[in-house]
Amino acid sequence: MHGRRTKQAAVSWAAAYSRAYAYRLQSAEQRRSLSELYNRMEKKPAAKNTKKDGVEGLPGPSISAIPRPKIHFQKIEPSAGSKQQAREPNQQLKDPKAAADEYIAKLPKSKWNGEKTWARFSQLPRESLARLRDIDVNRTLANIRGADKTLAQGERAVATTMTLNRMLEVFEKTKQAGVVPDKYTYQELIAINVDLLNFDYAHEWLDKMVQQGITPTIRPYRTILKGYGATAGMLDNARRFWQEIKTKLAAGQIAADDSSEPMRSIDMPTYTCYIAAEAKAGDFAKVVGVLEEMEQAGITPDITVRNTILDGIVRHRGLDAGLREAELMAESGYELNGYSYAPLLNAAISEQRHDDIRALLAAAAAKNIVPAVHTIRRVPFDPFETLEIMSGLQSSHQVRLYNALIETAMRTNDFGRVLQLIDHLRQRGVAANVVTYTLLLDALNKAGRLEQAKSMFAKVFNGGELKPDTYIYSIMIDACGRQGDVRSMLWFKNDMQRQGLAVSEPIYNSVLSALARWRHGNLQAVMVVADELERAKPAVRPTCRTFSAIFAAAAAQAQTRTLGAGELEFVRSWYRHASDRYYVAKDSFVYFMALSAFIGARCLPDAMAVFADMLRDYERNRLVADGFVRKPNRMLDLMKLALGQQEFGAALEIWNHWLQLRLPPVPKAAELALFACDQMGQPDMARAIIYGLLTPDASPSAGSVFCPQIVDESVLGLYMAAMIKHGQFDELLPALRLWAGVATKEEPLVPKRQLSESTVSKIVRLLRRSKHPEAPALIGQLLTLVDEHFPEATPI
Repeated sequence: MHGRRTKQAAVSWAAAYSRAYAYRLQSAEQRRSLSELYNRMEKKPAAKNTKKDGVEGLPGPSISAIPRPKIHFQKIEPSAGSKQQAREPNQQLKDPKAAADEYIAKLPKSKWNGEKTWARFSQLPRESLARLRDIDVNRTLANIRGADKTLAQGERAVATTMTLNRMLEVFEKTKQAGVVPDKYTYQELIAINVDLLNFDYAHEWLDKMVQQGITPTIRPYRTILKGYGATAGMLDNARRFWQEIKTKLAAGQIAADDSSEPMRSIDMPTYTCYIAAEAKAGDFAKVVGVLEEMEQAGITPDITVRNTILDGIVRHRGLDAGLREAELMAESGYELNGYSYAPLLNAAISEQRHDDIRALLAAAAAKNIVPAVHTIRRVPFDPFETLEIMSGLQSSHQVRLYNALIETAMRTNDFGRVLQLIDHLRQRGVAANVVTYTLLLDALNKAGRLEQAKSMFAKVFNGGELKPDTYIYSIMIDACGRQGDVRSMLWFKNDMQRQGLAVSEPIYNSVLSALARWRHGNLQAVMVVADELERAKPAVRPTCRTFSAIFAAAAAQAQTRTLGAGELEFVRSWYRHASDRYYVAKDSFVYFMALSAFIGARCLPDAMAVFADMLRDYERNRLVADGFVRKPNRMLDLMKLALGQQEFGAALEIWNHWLQLRLPPVPKAAELALFACDQMGQPDMARAIIYGLLTPDASPSAGSVFCPQIVDESVLGLYMAAMIKHGQFDELLPALRLWAGVATKEEPLVPKRQLSESTVSKIVRLLRRSKHPEAPALIGQLLTLVDEHFPEATPI
């Protein structure tokens, strides 16, 4: 049976290879390269191309005219699965002084997010840490925490346990290197613990600061107080901490923010934090008491304090009480702003008081205040009625209202309403701005109306009144790429460069992703664009999406033809430089696509090197294995590649790591692992695999975990055939008895299955051919056991 299985496997692999090769020959003539497309476009007359709508214009230079990328390649060194050979990239190659100087110089100037900062810091040699200053450590901690408010929302770090662990590692490593933490260091660690609601640890860090002889400023106290006030059920803690702040101020134990002198009184932001806590809880008697304290201290509440109180009143006492408070604010000389009208409008909408909604909208329009999109979305009126109510807006502010209504319609996928609003805007004579057309083009593209979006782009921006910005080009390039219109995508990219706009990282990613999908991947075009990205000025920082697109193009190309030596070295180079040049922390999808590329190229050493890197990252971040959890067949392909190249030890190594990663195995993986044991002449390994899968208390170190659902009839038959081949006859009955016991249990994880007569007959024939003296007796015992547990499988 083993021989037949081996032969069948060989035949199936040969058949699959033949089908792939036939497909490659069949589709080779039907595919055109990107270079041909460029050349064909270039042969068209320029006047004809620019006549219609500006989208069929100059395509830019031919790819054949662009110099080939000059890249120096170095092969990825496989790790052979040994952790002793693994080391952090460039940990021993960089000069410590040069690495520290480079980090110190770039840290304050570069807009690094949390991931980039952590990647750059973790690449520093250990000897470089002693050269860092306390300000460098503090900036590192702040960037990892996401304290930079100027970064886009998607770029800023989100407080997680991983963020905290990274900050603690930075603190410990720099402290061991001799960098003395100061008050700002402790403030960052207190802030991250408050973000994670770890108030006990925040207090511990505050105490450590005092123990180090550092007088805290009011900022860490304010951070903890604000955290208490924003967390449900923490009002008593906020009140106790408020009294503690007063006590320490009186004792001179809190320093001012801008000096080391003791702080004399509570400042406005700290008062605001405590008032917000009491107003959120609805204890307005305490709020009045705090206001009186402020008056005695000579501090006049600003509009932020009054808006905080107004929000609490609306939450606890309703719209009417909020309207009275707003009137008092106006009588006291406060100018109501957007934060004043927001809680009032939300309350009126929740209470379904349409007259009050109209009145508040009209009052806001009189002050040229446009409510936020999330408020506009809840307004229960037709958009055109809202426009009529807020007709008091000045013309320069009316377009903001139109933009808010258009964005609201887009969020509900009402693209017809978007076009109606655009027509209404034109009829009113309101001058649309770039934001308006950005929303319109985005709506058309999301509705699948790409041709209409291209016509709109030409009509609006070819006149010269408005100039498209980077975001508009990004929308059009991404939309063209997603719909496979590579010609238009490249036209927009070239036109953007002709306008003097720098191609940003998201645009490069959209182009690379589109080329990776186009005609089963065009790796040559991807190489050209990637080379352009490397030479871009100002410099463009690749991200995980960049690397995923490059590896996806290589994987797709490898399915249709064999990768050339230059192409393969290009992929290796980008994988190697992901960490040591671009400081990109590879995520699950990058690992998945890189492994797919090297498997498709039949490069087992490179694929195993990627797999080893993923295992090392898995020890610190378990999310890197998500792609393999969703698609375990990629690891199955890696095992097949190892077996196809007769690297049976590598196949078993993949199997062991598969189980250690707690990934859901499949029956085919167990068959391949048993086949590897058979070819290596290791029946003991095969026995450990089977018993580990079928025994609940088996140790993972034995090479398996309890997973009986994957040991189906095929796996069992292959195991028994291997045992007969290697003369392990005493293993047959115990294995069948164990499998029968697990299979007949009412275990929800084990599918209901039965042993077939053909499998039993094959095992009997193998026993007879073995000519073992105990074979007849063993056959009788086997049939008795089969008849006991699976009577329908007993051969006639």
